[in-house]
Amino acid sequence: MPIKNSSATSAAIRHPLAALKFKLGDKSAMHEAVIFDSVKHLWGNNADLKPWKEALLELKNNELVAPNENKFQTIVGNNLNTSFGKWIYCCIRVTKPETVIETGVAHGYSSWIMLNALKKNNKGILYSIDLPNHDTNSDYNFKDQPTTGWMVPESLKDRWKLNLGDAKVLLPAILKEIGELSIFFHDSDHSYEHMKYEFETSHPFIINGGLLLSDDVHKNAAFAEHVDKNNLTALQFNKGGAAIIRK
Repeated sequence: MPIKNSSATSAAIRHPLAALKFKLGDKSAMHEAVIFDSVKHLWGNNADLKPWKEALLELKNNELVAPNENKFQTIVGNNLNTSFGKWIYCCIRVTKPETVIETGVAHGYSSWIMLNALKKNNKGILYSIDLPNHDTNSDYNFKDQPTTGWMVPESLKDRWKLNLGDAKVLLPAILKEIGELSIFFHDSDHSYEHMKYEFETSHPFIINGGLLLSDDVHKNAAFAEHVDKNNLTALQFNKGGAAIIRK
């Protein structure tokens, strides 16, 4: 099944007013349009948009627990100034997962987003896997030796299980421990071989209606091939991808 293009560029024709605001510097209307289009693509045109609107309003009103103060370097990674960063938050707020696994933590920006959503839900555990300072992009490696995931404040850590080591060892072990998975989010080694490995390893454990999310799907064919092989309904933002699992 073809992957739907959910980038702001592709949505501009369908949402001219939002596109104009985007061009003038206000990204929020376009981000909302992209997210609503994405919801309808994955869950159908009759999907209830109300909880998604409520989640986006929480972001707009900055109802999140603040991250730890940045004392180290420029923060990179998914953030709430992008449609994909907002999508990650909204997916967790709306679907209310029991178990979430992410691979790749570094500063912990995505972890912070997901843990805020879990806290709002008062439900669910985030299992994070990271192999520190092994990213080919040096901005993800620490120059001043902060702790992996340093952005995450103590008040969010009660729903967080951080595991340091190789995903090829830790991912199968965690999946065996928890038995089933609501959402899987890849954001570690973006090589074709490793992305393929993580998708194939996690997929059998994802529940019916669960989500397979991935950053940097534009870097190689691993995500597209996995979607095609398993006949998944999927979409791609500028660089992030999302697929819904049906069993």
